[in-house]
Amino acid sequence: MTDASTIDATDRRLLALLQANGRLTNAELAEATGLSVSACHRRVKQLEARGVIAGYTAIVDRARAGLSVLAYVIVKLDSHTEERLEDFDRRIQLIDEVVACYAISGSGDYILKVVAPDMDSFAEVALKKLARLPGVKDSASNFVLSVMKLSPGWPLAV
Repeated sequence: MTDASTIDATDRRLLALLQANGRLTNAELAEATGLSVSACHRRVKQLEARGVIAGYTAIVDRARAGLSVLAYVIVKLDSHTEERLEDFDRRIQLIDEVVACYAISGSGDYILKVVAPDMDSFAEVALKKLARLPGVKDSASNFVLSVMKLSPGWPLAV
């Protein structure tokens, strides 16, 4: 894990630029940061090698890609043994509609980000995949009605 103190203002600027547009060339990044192209290239490669930049990907519009339903599902397990937690983790990885899963504090054990083309498809996931996972005691689905803000990355103070 990288210590945040080893990321300077120039690195933060590079990261912010790449989060906004991962297709920027080294020349464009260099111009925006005041670095030479070779220094910029070196810094980006170092950020990649240290795992600060974990990869590059396209941002796909979920609804236009046919996934109109987005829900956050809070899941409670019946026990918290190491075996139960590992089993849940292993099985949740196999459900494609679950695009993110976080262990949480508060009212549940996990919060899942689930997508589906429509409500019937979501019901299939919720009732036939999630609810039937061994150890699931309870779940509550919260549907996204409207997206007010969706940032392409993390807020990096420059």
